[in-house]
Amino acid sequence: MTDKHSQMSSTGYQSGSNSFYTAEVSQDVALNSTVISLSYIDQSDSSRNTVVCIAPELGSNMFRFRVGDHDLIYTDQTLLKDKDFTGNFVLWPFPNRVRNKRYTYRGQSYSLENVQRPRGNAPLIHGLVFDRPWRYSEPIIGLDAVSVTTYLDVNNESPYYMAYPFDSRLSLTYTLTGTELSITYQVQNKSSHVLPFGFALHPYFSTFSDKEDVLISIPVQAVMEADDELLPTGRIFDVNKIMYAMYDLREPIAVGHLKLDHVYTWLNKPALSILDYKKLAMQLHISATDDFTHIVIYTLDQAPYLCVEYQTCSTDAINLHNQSADLRDAAHLLEVKPGEIYSGTIRYTVIFTAQDV
Repeated sequence: MTDKHSQMSSTGYQSGSNSFYTAEVSQDVALNSTVISLSYIDQSDSSRNTVVCIAPELGSNMFRFRVGDHDLIYTDQTLLKDKDFTGNFVLWPFPNRVRNKRYTYRGQSYSLENVQRPRGNAPLIHGLVFDRPWRYSEPIIGLDAVSVTTYLDVNNESPYYMAYPFDSRLSLTYTLTGTELSITYQVQNKSSHVLPFGFALHPYFSTFSDKEDVLISIPVQAVMEADDELLPTGRIFDVNKIMYAMYDLREPIAVGHLKLDHVYTWLNKPALSILDYKKLAMQLHISATDDFTHIVIYTLDQAPYLCVEYQTCSTDAINLHNQSADLRDAAHLLEVKPGEIYSGTIRYTVIFTAQDV
C-alpha cells in the first residue's frame, strides 16, 4: 500500500480523473487538514453530480456528501476543525458509550478514565479514534467507480493503549459509484489474543429548512431501554406491542415529530432505512451488511439534522456481553481471532423521485 500521506507537501495536491470520476488530494488551510475528494460527474444531468470529502487528519471524518446543490451531511466547520461531534465520524471500538469508563473482557479489567472528550465524559462517549489522525492510500479511479482507503493502527505507541491494548489496524474504504457511496470497514487483529470491537458511523444528515417535509422510515422491531446516562438496562421493548408503538418507525414519519436518542434492534432484512426529502424529490437510502444489528436515532429540536447511526452492536456492548448469555445476543459484540480480519459495509444511496404534481 502506497502511503501518500507521508509524501504530501503542506501546500500541494494530487489529482486524477476520467470522463465520469475524479479524485483529488489537497490541503485545506482553514481546516488544517488534508482533504480527499471523490467526485462523480453525470454527463447528462448536473443535479446528479456527486462529491464526497474526507479529512483523514480529523479522524477520517467524511464531512461532505454533496449531490447536485444539496449537502446531505451537515457539518459545522469549527467543530470539525476542533475534532468535535459533526459531519460523519467513526465510532470504534466502542460505539457510543461505555458505563463508568470501565469494562472487563475475558477476565481482564480495563479503565478508560484517562480518555477525555469534548462533551460527555461521565461514561466514555464515541470510542477512541474519531479524533485521531489517520493515514491513507492513493485514490483509485476506475471506469465505474472511484475509491480511497484510510487506515489507523493501534499499537503500544497509540494514545490510551492501556485502555484498549489490542494491536490492530482499522481501515475504511470509501467507494463512490454514481450517486451511491459505500463505506467498508476492515478490522485486522495483529495481536496474539482475541480482539473485541464494535463499529459504527455517526452521520449528521441534513434536514434543511423544514423537518415536516422530511420523512424517515427505519426497519426495526424493537427499542432498547436506557437509563438517564443513555446506557442500556438490558431490557428490550417490542414496538409491535401497543405500549411501545410510539417508537415504531417502520412507516414513514416526519422528522419534526420525533424526539429521540434511542438504540433500536431486531432489524428487518434487508435493513433499509429511507430518508425522504419530499421537496427535493430525492431519497437517501441507508443500508448495511448483516453484521450491523443496531441503529441509533438522534433528533434535536431546532437543529437542521438528524443522526441515523448503523452499529454492529448495542451501546455499552462490551459490558452487556459479560452479564448473561441473553444479553450477549442483545449486545452483539464482535470478536476477531489473532491474525484474522473482519469486515462489513454501510451504503448511502441517493434515489431521485418524481415531483408531486
